[in-house]
Amino acid sequence: MRETPIPARKRVMKNRPLADSDKTPTIKEVAKRARTSIATVSYVLNNKDRYLRPELRERVLLAAEELGYVKNAMASSLKGQRRGILAVLVPQFGNNFFTRICVEVEAIAQRAGFVVTICNSDENPAQERSILDRLLAQRIDGCILSPALSRSETAILLERHQVPCIILERTLDAATPDFDFVGHDNFQSGYLATRKLIEAGHRRIAFIGWDSPIPNIHDRKNGYLAAMGDCGLTPSDGWLHLDELTVEGGRRAAERLPFSEITALVIAHHHEMAKGTLLTLQERGISWPRDLSLVLIGTPEWHDLLRPSLACIQRPEEEMGRAAATLLLKKLHDPRHREPRSILPVTFLEGGSIRSIS
Repeated sequence: MRETPIPARKRVMKNRPLADSDKTPTIKEVAKRARTSIATVSYVLNNKDRYLRPELRERVLLAAEELGYVKNAMASSLKGQRRGILAVLVPQFGNNFFTRICVEVEAIAQRAGFVVTICNSDENPAQERSILDRLLAQRIDGCILSPALSRSETAILLERHQVPCIILERTLDAATPDFDFVGHDNFQSGYLATRKLIEAGHRRIAFIGWDSPIPNIHDRKNGYLAAMGDCGLTPSDGWLHLDELTVEGGRRAAERLPFSEITALVIAHHHEMAKGTLLTLQERGISWPRDLSLVLIGTPEWHDLLRPSLACIQRPEEEMGRAAATLLLKKLHDPRHREPRSILPVTFLEGGSIRSIS
């Protein structure tokens, strides 16, 4: 029987739904879908040095991808046993917000007898999927996932492989099954930062933030607008700018600000974007709080080294790490355990960057 070739371009799949079955796919199912033998599937997936027709190899790889199959070298010997390994997969390990969370997760997990593998997707969904495939092959017991760009595919894959999962900080789209969630109040971050400036007498307050595809990131902007609106204030055109989460993005956003109009600024992201914004202020000879009052959302390592130090919104990184790790351990004990979404509050950290005006 002549095999029907499958063009390679069909393997480029985006947001392909996983199979409907709740069971972890097997090599037998891959073989059936690819219309070949289990031995052939094994040769392809293990990259054995054996000649196979390119179209057959392509068909096996496509079937494995469609089913969400992950090669597991230890499945037969460790089936049903825990390995004592948890994973934390974050999108920005260089961002100390995530680093602090990971440190707390590791401390809780180690006390419970687990080791923790910490991985960085670098906001790249393809890299995140590649990492997760390797983690699943190592039979991790559970995972804390902050999905790259809030994409849901990896969370769904974890559920398919029956790996207990906690979603950290990044909300998923409404069509995604409801996962256990631990995060902080992004809306409160923007609202509290703006209210502190209003309480100091400021009315002309600008906002710089990340132009992000992540839904709850925009809650900070919405908090800023709500605080302004609650006090009868409406931002003028040019007071609100969104850009990339980079030093260059922070520079561009700051350069578009009408400094002759505003007296205060909320910087909604403390990572690289804040550096670009502050560098631009320094280069323009704008000092805080004399020329411009500032509140920064987040607490970078350097926030209290600046003079004057920056007033900040402190996010509950340690509490989030403890909450996520504790919830994951409960789910390992009882996979049916569920808790309401945990949205932890933020606090205001005094600094020297706000000037009171009449």
